[in-house]
Amino acid sequence: MDPNPPRRARGRARGGYPPPPNQIGQPRGPPPNQSGQPRGARPAQAPPSRPQARNMPGQSGPQSVEQVTSGLGNMKTGNALIPIGRGAVRGQQPIENIYYRIERPESSKSSDGKLGRGGQDIMLTSNYFPITTYTDWSLYQYRVDFNPVQDKINIQRGLLSAHRELLGAYIFDGSMLFSSKKYKPDTLELTSKRKFDDKIVIITIKFTQIIEKGDHASIQIFNLLIRKALHNLDLSLVGRNYYDEKAKINIPKHKLQLWPGYETTITMCDSGLLLRSEISTKIMREETVLDFLKECAESRNRDPQWMMKFKMGVIGSTVLTIYNNQTYRIDDVDENSNTQSTFKKKDGSSISYINYYREKHGINLSNHQQPMLVSKKKKSFKIEGDECELVYLVPELCTLTGLTQRMRDNRFLMTDLAVYTRVGPSERIVKYNSFINRVLTTPKSAESLSQWNLTLSNKLVTFNGRVLTQETLQGNQIKYPAGNAADWTSSLRTAPMFTCAVIKRWAVIGSQSNSGQVRLFIKTLLTVAKKMSFNLPSPEIVDIDISNIRQYLTTLDQVINQMNPSFIICIINRNDHYHVIKRQLCVNRAVPSQVVSNRQIEKNNMSVCTKIAIQINCKLGGAPWRVVIPEKGMMIIGFDVCHDKQNKNKSYGALIATMNDSHTAYFSCVQPHESGQEISSYFAMSIAKALHKYRSINKALPNSIIIYRDGVGDGQLSYIHRTEVDMVKKTCKDFYGENKIGMAFIIVKKRISTRFFCGNPKNYQNPPPGTVIDNTVTDPTMYDFYLVSQHVTQGTVTPTHYNVIVDTLNETTTTNITPGILQKLTYKLTHMYYNWSGTVRVPAPCQLAHKLAFLTAQSLQSPANPGLEDLLYFL
Repeated sequence: MDPNPPRRARGRARGGYPPPPNQIGQPRGPPPNQSGQPRGARPAQAPPSRPQARNMPGQSGPQSVEQVTSGLGNMKTGNALIPIGRGAVRGQQPIENIYYRIERPESSKSSDGKLGRGGQDIMLTSNYFPITTYTDWSLYQYRVDFNPVQDKINIQRGLLSAHRELLGAYIFDGSMLFSSKKYKPDTLELTSKRKFDDKIVIITIKFTQIIEKGDHASIQIFNLLIRKALHNLDLSLVGRNYYDEKAKINIPKHKLQLWPGYETTITMCDSGLLLRSEISTKIMREETVLDFLKECAESRNRDPQWMMKFKMGVIGSTVLTIYNNQTYRIDDVDENSNTQSTFKKKDGSSISYINYYREKHGINLSNHQQPMLVSKKKKSFKIEGDECELVYLVPELCTLTGLTQRMRDNRFLMTDLAVYTRVGPSERIVKYNSFINRVLTTPKSAESLSQWNLTLSNKLVTFNGRVLTQETLQGNQIKYPAGNAADWTSSLRTAPMFTCAVIKRWAVIGSQSNSGQVRLFIKTLLTVAKKMSFNLPSPEIVDIDISNIRQYLTTLDQVINQMNPSFIICIINRNDHYHVIKRQLCVNRAVPSQVVSNRQIEKNNMSVCTKIAIQINCKLGGAPWRVVIPEKGMMIIGFDVCHDKQNKNKSYGALIATMNDSHTAYFSCVQPHESGQEISSYFAMSIAKALHKYRSINKALPNSIIIYRDGVGDGQLSYIHRTEVDMVKKTCKDFYGENKIGMAFIIVKKRISTRFFCGNPKNYQNPPPGTVIDNTVTDPTMYDFYLVSQHVTQGTVTPTHYNVIVDTLNETTTTNITPGILQKLTYKLTHMYYNWSGTVRVPAPCQLAHKLAFLTAQSLQSPANPGLEDLLYFL
């Protein structure tokens, strides 16, 4: 890529760049005045030693968690670091006819397959269009090479198009060409002339293999065809999706633009080949990275950390280059290079960025001192120790995309955006129909599909789903329904909580300038707690200057040392104090806490007080409600991962596990890991800790384990199945010996484009909570289902996709866990997240794991004190 000459970064070190090579044609290095030392990854720390625990009679297993996990760090399974994806082709990656297929669990191969029973039938419409006819013959795959090498795919396509008459209809993805014709001989050598300089280019087209109907690669080819059709709609490719720049919506008040677009994927479903179409909106900011740099530089006299502020605002963000509409994720800012720095072109000559953009794009850069942005271009398959390319970008030519956290916190901005982005069911259906009609009636688009005998229906797919029975919640000697909207807030306010923690001493750190309001707030809090049978004694209130963080931390230490409180409410008037206080109480100490803003104190809202009373109870081990889960001896686990907000190379994997049959008591742990390290070993270590804890509490190991694994992309499924699952099984074997343990391993996917609607064409609506879909649009190779667990009052509800990759539950459970029962259990667990008196999108252990991982990554930057592992301190 000439405008962004690639540079190589080896291994896992960050921040240090290799010197430029001496030979032409090798990977180029950074600008010549580059400097900096590589920063190596920190070695993993061994867990601290613990006293050994005795085995229970009749159970085999290790003496301690450390013995179980001692070999996990060195364990690898085959080629597990090479993920193979499913679905649409991303970017310009070459198509590989390799597809790792996970065998469906035996439990989904009965007469009913993966179909569940029970509930009420409901007619649904989804955002899938059937493909009524498609190519029914073999395709031939060819590798295409250009001499000299051509980096730009547009130039490659132009050179190939000169031979359209010879080649016939074909698809080209940047390295592979697909055609229904078998060219003779097997290797063709063609000659084309480059338009902009009349240079002769030799094209070599070499036959590689035949792609049969039904091959996974054939689905990818269909996706290339659809992308070609979208290109013929005069849409702009931005990142992975197509957007209509001509239909953009300007919001000058916030200096934003909204580009409407489409996400499309052809996929093989249980009902056949379907085209999924989802509307998308790209948020474009009317400021460049250089504008943001200037804004930060204006404060240089009063803020010596202005450059750090700029880096924190840019690193991790996605930018759009204004000269070719390409998107890049920014990984670093190179202060030692600028637009006057030079790089080597393909012919070996050197040129500065200033001259390059002037000669190539007719752009005159206004600022010659702006530091260059660095983006890592990842390869399609990441192999341990492999290289990645570094792309240098000019801030002046990069437009910022998306929203900053400051923008998200601006409720006026978000309200204005919601007018355009929060699309209801009926309006969304209209947009789907408009899209398919545009594809089918635009001549170029329709012709590109007909050349390959690809015919799309203009009717959305319809089918039957099921609505599960409404759940009943239990408090202390009281029951109440979840409600049609799955919201039981009104019932909860006067219902005794299921279990209440006993609290003897607790404290409140409040503002000395607002002491009267603090006391009124506490009075309201005690009142609402009493209505829920939660007996809160009067707290010790300490009035200080809450704007002075040093005084705040000193006061916390004094309060803890003097009165040893079970709980502390911390009132703040600055958001940045939240992180400091949480680190002090969760990492340095082990005291559950609730941070409350001074604004909430002044409002003295009874609803807020109710939520805080529930949180206090939960953070001390109590539970406000439960749903009945009949199976005994089952441990349910949730796991999620979150990236460190300051160190993007570092992530935290959080595990939550239930410790009793009512699934109201929890164990939690967090494992940090560096980028490139195998998270599977850390995951297995966390499960070993959970099993050890469960055994110490219940004097027995669980009879069965259900794992809800969040944070997994389609391209990681093979890795999870071949490595992570194997390590979990090894850990269980260390505990159970030759005894069987029933286990279900379920991949939870929230970021999906599938949508469902009920009602009629005149009034489409969101499906009610509890709607399950296990047919028609599900994957024939998977034991999977969709679940709509939430009720939304605005916009369109997003379902959650569940893929059961392992299911041996029936080997040890007392009841037969059918697909229907597993679906119902999953829905039950969405009622058990105590931070919300309604259902959530994922099972509670999964949501809690996300909450814990997020708190650790954003605020704590370190695992919490082990003294808190039995409490929901992170709620």
